[in-house]
Amino acid sequence: MSAGIADAVQTTTQLRKPLTALVNKGCIPVGGIFRLDYDSAVVLTDDFKKQAAGGVPRGGFLLAVAGENTESGFVLEDQEVILLRVRSTADLPNESELVQTRLAVVRDAAASGVSFDDVTDDLTRNELQQSAFDCEVLGTFYTESDARDATIEYGADIDNVLVSARYQVFLPSTEVLSWLASYPEPANSRDALAIGKVRFSATRRKALVAGTDKADVRIDVADFISRKTAVFGMTRTGKSNTIKTLVTAVHRYGSEHSQSIGQLIFDPQGEYANVNDQDGTGLRLLGDDDNTVRIYKVYPDNSDSREKSLRLNFYDRDVLDAAWGLVSDASVSVNTNYAKRFRAADLTEPDRNDHSAHSRWGWALVGFYGLLKKCGFESSTLPQDLRIALSEDKAQEFLKKNPNQLTKAGAGKYKVPSPGAALALANWVGKQPDEFPKWHDENCRFADIYGVYNYTGITSAISSIRPFHSSQSVGDVAESLWKDMLAGRLSIVDLSSGNDIVGKVMSERIVTHLLNQAGERFRSDEKPVRMQIVVEEAHNLFERGGREVADDPWVRLSKEAAKYKMGLIYATQEVTSVDKRILSNTSNWLVAHLNSDFETKELAHYYDFKVWASSLIRAEDVGFVRMKTYSGKYIIPVQIAKFDHEMVNLARNAAGLTSYDFHVEGE
Repeated sequence: MSAGIADAVQTTTQLRKPLTALVNKGCIPVGGIFRLDYDSAVVLTDDFKKQAAGGVPRGGFLLAVAGENTESGFVLEDQEVILLRVRSTADLPNESELVQTRLAVVRDAAASGVSFDDVTDDLTRNELQQSAFDCEVLGTFYTESDARDATIEYGADIDNVLVSARYQVFLPSTEVLSWLASYPEPANSRDALAIGKVRFSATRRKALVAGTDKADVRIDVADFISRKTAVFGMTRTGKSNTIKTLVTAVHRYGSEHSQSIGQLIFDPQGEYANVNDQDGTGLRLLGDDDNTVRIYKVYPDNSDSREKSLRLNFYDRDVLDAAWGLVSDASVSVNTNYAKRFRAADLTEPDRNDHSAHSRWGWALVGFYGLLKKCGFESSTLPQDLRIALSEDKAQEFLKKNPNQLTKAGAGKYKVPSPGAALALANWVGKQPDEFPKWHDENCRFADIYGVYNYTGITSAISSIRPFHSSQSVGDVAESLWKDMLAGRLSIVDLSSGNDIVGKVMSERIVTHLLNQAGERFRSDEKPVRMQIVVEEAHNLFERGGREVADDPWVRLSKEAAKYKMGLIYATQEVTSVDKRILSNTSNWLVAHLNSDFETKELAHYYDFKVWASSLIRAEDVGFVRMKTYSGKYIIPVQIAKFDHEMVNLARNAAGLTSYDFHVEGE
């Protein structure tokens, strides 16, 4: 074999190696490195190379490789590629001379009224077009062997620095850029979700011309299951669109893998619970009945099996803890002594064998149910018997003024038949503390509850949560949602009909119940229930640094949920509104426009979001996010794809449902 043929064969063999092949997939040379250290690199380039490459944006990726050009392509000296990210421009060693020359050219051209080229020669023009990029060293792609089928690995640093000028720098082609933005892709291609396209800047002219706007960003859907995901951004920057895309992808993933993954969405505005009027899309379309999708509303449509009641019967003793929690938290804005005593009341049922304590508890319930009636919570009966201790003579005295409001239930015992009877009895006893000292002492919480009857600040606050009461409701919504998670359903809790306090209390109760149930399974060594909890407008629910872990279900969720296989997706406008304990346990980050450096400074504490701070403040484009995923090795700037009909139908088809005819919906 001749030397020429041997060299050609050798070159062909080299070109087939993984990283050599990668660099030769249309990557465009833009310059070379003239200064390199372990954290940064300065790349020499010129205007001609940048123009030929279609522009080099801030934040853009560059590939630095040592090797040489051949007739067949660029051959790497070693199977490693240094990944760089452009941070800014850098001064050249002769920068001061270049500035002086540019100044002279501008001055002379302006004075003579001619173009810049007319006052310079070719050599000067070439010199003036030289510039440099300051780049961050992100890491190294390498293979552990030179075999053609060797796996490409990634290390988040470099393990050697060559000071020779052998590093050439390439701008990735569209294909290579997509590979970089999607690295590492899941082993099973069906687990990869094309969440959007690479986008480095708000101005997209060069990207459109070069075709890099077509570079797909694929994520591993498994990254977003049983982990914490943050979606940050100002109003109308695409947070809801991102969440719909992720929820649909997880729903589809569960169907394709025959895995039960329940998803619970707290919906403060009703945008997930309902179909979008503009494009007809909606998460409720992922199922046709309540086997797959359930939507909990204050006023459900009884003709749609997917819609369930979110309301509680506040008089149902099975949900006494929930009712008392909602009522006491509704009064939290009133901070007087009587309000504090009211909220400190404990309505937990004591041991039935402790007759004295049980009698005091019965009178506390009289006070509570009477208060509910006073605040407009309507019901003709009490679902369970309420028996109180009352002497015969006092009972007869009461019945003379309030006929049929008590029923004899044994010696010294009477049954309270209705909320109206409870209110009448509470007012009668409450106005006679000297006649009923036993029910007014500190061992009975009746007086603490009755003490707020005539304070409109408290009663008005309690009245505001009446929409969440229905005498027809049965059972606890929190338990219903736990069963939904066991069944792998998508459940949406529509909180748009209530105030912020009710939304906060309801969501915390539900999350606490799910955590407790999951904890019980964990301690019983049962298989965990995989579920996702999605929280929109999270700043209305989270209390940063407000409580101990044991009292804060959101912090508990961030700390305990991993062992329970519970995931959390939370969306908010403010990084600073989220407890640091939650942020520290967040695996996936999708960050859109933020309008304050106060927020970006907080964000800068995590990964290398500091690099993107100025861009996050300036670029307000909808759906333009900077994303770091659990398996992703670096932050990727992405234009998130719009949630559409195809996403819905792919998820429906994976679940064995027919495609939805969106044209019918709009007719």
